[in-house]
Amino acid sequence: MADKSSTVNLSGLDVERAKFMNKVNCLKGQNVQEKPNIVVIMADDLGSFDLSLRGCNEILTPNIDALGYQGVIFNRHYTQALCTPSRAAFLTGKYPIHTGLQNLVILEDEPRGLPLTEKLLPQYLKEVGYKTHMVGKWHLGIAKKTFIPTKRGFDSYVGYLGPYIDYFDYTLYNPLRNLARGFDFRRNESIYRDTVGQYVTDVFTDEASKTIRNHDPSQGPMFLYIAHLAPHAANQDDPLQAIPEDLATVTHIKDPKRRYFAAMVKALDRSVGFVVEALQEKDMLKNTIILFFSDNGGATLGPLSVAASNYPLRGQKDGPWEGSVRNPALIWSPLLQKRHYVSKHVIHITDWLPTFVQAAGTISYKFQKLDGKDIWPTLSHNKSPLRREILHNIDTIEGYSSYFRDGWKYINGTSRGGRYDGWLGNTTGIRCPENPFYPELVMKSAVWKALNPFALKSLNAKNIENIRDKTKIVCQKKISPARECNPLRAPCLFYVDADPCEINNLAHFRPIRMQVMEKRLRSFQQTSLPPSNVAPDPAANPALHGNIWTWWLGEE
Repeated sequence: MADKSSTVNLSGLDVERAKFMNKVNCLKGQNVQEKPNIVVIMADDLGSFDLSLRGCNEILTPNIDALGYQGVIFNRHYTQALCTPSRAAFLTGKYPIHTGLQNLVILEDEPRGLPLTEKLLPQYLKEVGYKTHMVGKWHLGIAKKTFIPTKRGFDSYVGYLGPYIDYFDYTLYNPLRNLARGFDFRRNESIYRDTVGQYVTDVFTDEASKTIRNHDPSQGPMFLYIAHLAPHAANQDDPLQAIPEDLATVTHIKDPKRRYFAAMVKALDRSVGFVVEALQEKDMLKNTIILFFSDNGGATLGPLSVAASNYPLRGQKDGPWEGSVRNPALIWSPLLQKRHYVSKHVIHITDWLPTFVQAAGTISYKFQKLDGKDIWPTLSHNKSPLRREILHNIDTIEGYSSYFRDGWKYINGTSRGGRYDGWLGNTTGIRCPENPFYPELVMKSAVWKALNPFALKSLNAKNIENIRDKTKIVCQKKISPARECNPLRAPCLFYVDADPCEINNLAHFRPIRMQVMEKRLRSFQQTSLPPSNVAPDPAANPALHGNIWTWWLGEE
């Protein structure tokens, strides 16, 4: 007999699913498969103000911008604050407090990983016939072979398993860990050195493009997850790395650190162009969903900083502030019934798993205790999502909590002793020489040319400027009831719907709201797993494994 507690009312979901499948079926006359291909491109540590789409005139990113203008730009897309927690949330549909990954990241010599009890997005998709592929950064465990991508639902994998690598020699070296420099690059489960010396952003682009061109639609739809290193720092002894061709496009930026970072972003933009071109050449665009976003905010300060900017948001990567967790997301598909606009709806990185799984034609995720919501009506019709709250984090080790509900955001404590709590990475006002021709540059991009035939309306330069103007974040001025926020002394409360830059602390002014937020946080705390952090293991040292980072705890 079925357990009544596991029974789910699916009537509303079935209606929306039927609408979606009807849209797909309408395209069958164009000779496309029933289930949509899904391509996810994740940047690493890209600042929210590092795309020209958001108004940055220093770094022009026409391909990425074109994806947004042709599709939907999400101005309030939230992730986690760091690499490992965000990747885990994306692939599980769960908050990190429910996987034990709420504190820091999985260190390269730390004997833990994303729990094997968790079912991941590619595993759901494989159940309904998808071919699943991953290119790029894993960062969800290397200590055991069972942690790696090919053991977690991916049919193929090319990339690195740890937190970062050198862009050219693919080694990881962390001087703070007292470990040898080790090689970290694999094809599936084998060490792969064939591309050493080539710029890794371009290598990942080539691999993703080959995966697309080699895909056989008769064998099922494709899920391709491209997790770039760019523009994350390389090793601390040489953190900013770019190729001369990209550096030549950003000579107008005088600060050398910002210039190298800009060149790394330019490589990422070029990559998006080649991936979309490959989909076009394969005739797959007519039934594909393409999602682009960054795993967290950019790093302006700190040991692995890259001169990224989250202007004018407060904070940066690794913290409770909007600059850490609020990043633009761009989605495109001919299956979206409304496109060419900026959405202000609040969505979270955990929402992608249930949304993609449902789009793939299965509702099995409904029987899991997920934190994500199916947001297809939001994506396709611009309808308000079901989401009213986001638990940004409860980190009992670092000692902070951050929670959003109904426009309000509560912060108690902070990270790194408050070093990242300011408004960092302000714009320099430098303009790229091509900036006056920005709309034309976008319309000449590879992405625009590939996607424009699917546009719902004829778009021109004025349309582009109008959409771009709506992505700007306008800070609230200081208001008289507000007080300064020092979360190390007392909790703070912001109405971020009107105060996205977290300027006006209203905690003293809204005591009942504070009580409601704190009560809900206590409820979350009761469901939280203890942080899974463990002491580093000296046995991980690459010096013990032929100067290679590998699964030192064995095959199982």
